[in-house]
Amino acid sequence: MRKTTDWLAGESFLRENAKELLPFINEYGHCTLEPDGLERYFEVLLTGIASQQLPPESSAKIMEQLRRLAGNPVIPEKLLALTDEAIATCGLTAIKITYMKEFARLVLDRTIDFTAFAEMTDAQIVKLLKTVRGLGQWTIEMFLLLSLCRPDVLPGDDFLLKKEMQKLYKLKDVPKRGQLNKLMEPWRPWRSLAVWYLWQHSAESKKK
Repeated sequence: MRKTTDWLAGESFLRENAKELLPFINEYGHCTLEPDGLERYFEVLLTGIASQQLPPESSAKIMEQLRRLAGNPVIPEKLLALTDEAIATCGLTAIKITYMKEFARLVLDRTIDFTAFAEMTDAQIVKLLKTVRGLGQWTIEMFLLLSLCRPDVLPGDDFLLKKEMQKLYKLKDVPKRGQLNKLMEPWRPWRSLAVWYLWQHSAESKKK
C-alpha cells in the first residue's frame, strides 16, 4: 500500500530548493491536503464529466441534485439504475449522461479498479483514466493531486496556477504547459505542494 504523503518533508525540500516560494510557505504554513477515501473516487471523477464547460456554481447544483437520486457520494449501481430522463432533470445533457453511465459500467466491471490505484504510478492512472470518455487531462490531474495527494503532480492546464507563475516570474505572457514544466522542474518531486502554496496565494489575493 502506498504511504501517506509526507507534506512536511516536502515543505523542507521546497524551503531549500524553491526560495521564491518561501514567502508563501511562511505565510500559509503546513499543507492541509488529505486524500479522499476510496468511496469518493467515483463521484469526484464523475463531477469532472458533469462539470465540463460549466461554471462551478452550476456544477455544484447539478451534483447536489444527482446525490439525491444516486447516493451521497454517488455510486455506480444507483446511477445505472436511473433512467436517462431522471438524470436529465439534474441539468445534464444526453452526451454527458452517456459518458457518466459508461464510466459507471467500467467501474462496476473492474476495468477501472480503484483499489489498484495505490499500487499504480501517476502515469499509469492517467493512461487508464484517459480511456474514459468525458474525462480530460485537467480533471485527471486534479484527481491525482487533490484526491490521491500524489506529491509531484503538475496540472499544466490550470489557469490559476499559470497566472500565479506568470506573476511570480514576472512573465510577459501566461505560461503554457511546456514552459511550466521547465520553470517547475527544480521543485520535483514536490510540485504538488508548490502548486498548493500558489493556490493559497491566489485565493488570498482575491480577498484583498
